[in-house]
Amino acid sequence: DALACADGLWQSRGLPPLAELAVFAELAQACIDGFGDQALDEIGLIVASRLVDLLRGQGRRQAAASPRDRRRAVEVALWIDANAHAPIDLDAAARKAELSAFHFLRVFTQALGVTPHQYLVRARLRRAARLLGDADHAVTDIAFECGFADLSNFVRTFRRAAGVSPRAFRQLRRGDRKILQERFLSSP
Repeated sequence: DALACADGLWQSRGLPPLAELAVFAELAQACIDGFGDQALDEIGLIVASRLVDLLRGQGRRQAAASPRDRRRAVEVALWIDANAHAPIDLDAAARKAELSAFHFLRVFTQALGVTPHQYLVRARLRRAARLLGDADHAVTDIAFECGFADLSNFVRTFRRAAGVSPRAFRQLRRGDRKILQERFLSSP
């Protein structure tokens, strides 16, 4: 009832927040693709945060993360890079930062510009791209070694990020692969 009665909650005051919608869409797709609970947790926390902001009458806040919070986010990002091959959930990452999951998600996203799940997927894709340069590794082995639950999920995620399948990526000349690897650093 409080939601239905909140003045202005359902009124549009301009363009929708496309960046946020893109994050929601990516996280929802990750749930569908089998990445599981971390993406679902992140969606729930982001939606709850936006709902609280709307109920308070606040627009999207652009507060910068404090130096301490940025340090925590970077430390967790390095930990994610080192452990991307293993299952990592939002709660484990938040514990590593010594923050609640809700606060950690907000801090990490403010500091790095992506959610922890997006960062994890990119870390896995960067590692996969490096391993694909070695023809001795089978694509299936690379998928599992990088932390993907199954081959089809890996191929779909890789193709969405790089624009080519892992097999086609492997067949590209080294210089062309480097150009496509840049997408893993900037793709949403």
